[in-house]
Amino acid sequence: LQQKYVLDNFRAVQEEYEAEGIDLFDFSMVDNTDVLHLLEGKMGLIISLNEECLRPRGNDASFVYKIKMVHGDTRHLIQKKLDLPTEFGVRHYAGPVTYDAGGFVERNTDRLPP
Repeated sequence: LQQKYVLDNFRAVQEEYEAEGIDLFDFSMVDNTDVLHLLEGKMGLIISLNEECLRPRGNDASFVYKIKMVHGDTRHLIQKKLDLPTEFGVRHYAGPVTYDAGGFVERNTDRLPP
């Protein structure tokens, strides 16, 4: 959503400047669509986490295992050997970030009062 907002605004300003004859220097923006797809796509990390929460014995390590199996060939999911079975990494536009999914399943599970 943020990327769409930024791109739309930059394009609008760029078109306005061009219409007014103002020279605008060339700039490039990082396209992080692939990272967004990894996080929010059809089989993305968020959907995988939600599915893991529905499993009776769903846990953080199996969530991480699943995303590594599904997205193992994705360049934005870091596949190096990490210290814990609950760790995974994502290559964001600003650089790689390692996450520890310890507690993800519990925190993502909705508990409704009876």
